[in-house]
Amino acid sequence: MFENNPIPIITKHTDTRIDSRENPDPYMISHGGKYYCYSTGYQGVNVLQSDNLESFEHMGFALSYENEVAYWAPAVLYYQRLFYMYYSSLKKGEPDVHQQAIKVAVADNPLGPFEYKKTLYEPFSIDPHVIEKNGELYMFYSANITHGEKIGTVILADKMQDPYTPCNNSRVIISPSIEQEIFAKNRFGDGRDWYTIEGAFYFEQGSTGYLMYSANAWTHGDYFVGYATCDASVPLYKAIFEKYPNADEYRPLLGKDEHFTGCGHNSVIADAAGRLYIVYHGRSVDAKIDEVASNGRQLCISGLTIKGAELKLVRREVYPQ
Repeated sequence: MFENNPIPIITKHTDTRIDSRENPDPYMISHGGKYYCYSTGYQGVNVLQSDNLESFEHMGFALSYENEVAYWAPAVLYYQRLFYMYYSSLKKGEPDVHQQAIKVAVADNPLGPFEYKKTLYEPFSIDPHVIEKNGELYMFYSANITHGEKIGTVILADKMQDPYTPCNNSRVIISPSIEQEIFAKNRFGDGRDWYTIEGAFYFEQGSTGYLMYSANAWTHGDYFVGYATCDASVPLYKAIFEKYPNADEYRPLLGKDEHFTGCGHNSVIADAAGRLYIVYHGRSVDAKIDEVASNGRQLCISGLTIKGAELKLVRREVYPQ
């Protein structure tokens, strides 16, 4: 499934703070005949640009502030002629990643610069994805729960009053259910395992809504993408999501192979012909593991098809030109 990856990155900017080869947690949009991909960066949010999905030019940072670091999982919504970036970050010098909190920034150009406007949720809140459906906005994101049989990071949904204002009536929509979602065994020394489900991305095809997610730990080779489905005719604030193929079976859509490992945290993009692609990060099996650095996570793209209501990966050259 990885024959086309990693995607080539062309670098023309001169910003020495940026390693253009690494683009974790990629989120892609199309606008004005071009593709824009935003990704996690320590000193700012990376933005890439492409005409064809075959190679990308790294355009530098779309968002960067001197007093902030660790810009995680940016997602951009084009809404009412403005670009809204949802992301989380830390104050410079803050050692605790659990102080990450979701924020919103705005620009009138997909390349930025984006300007911070507001913090939307308290720490710990990460991995936002805001969508518009039937004129209403919804936020998907991840936060922690410390009660119940399986504790850890889960995916929640909240309706929004406007691009800057969540309704603060979040509900958990995807919870841990299988051993392969464990982030760390016995994390606190009291016998409890910590599970992680993060990186929500929602889209619809026909009568089905798909909520994709990543599970396990981004530093692990076993990081993987799964998904849940809902009835797209039901309002999102009421929709019930069911994991594919069920809550008890491990059948990842995307995971490691003999060449790439740690594959996950995806978005989905359609080309001009309506063909779907899954955009994600992966790292070479030879990459060294470093929880502080970006971990060698490179931009990858694979074809995505739907058979019945089931998502399937395909090689991109399968698509007729």
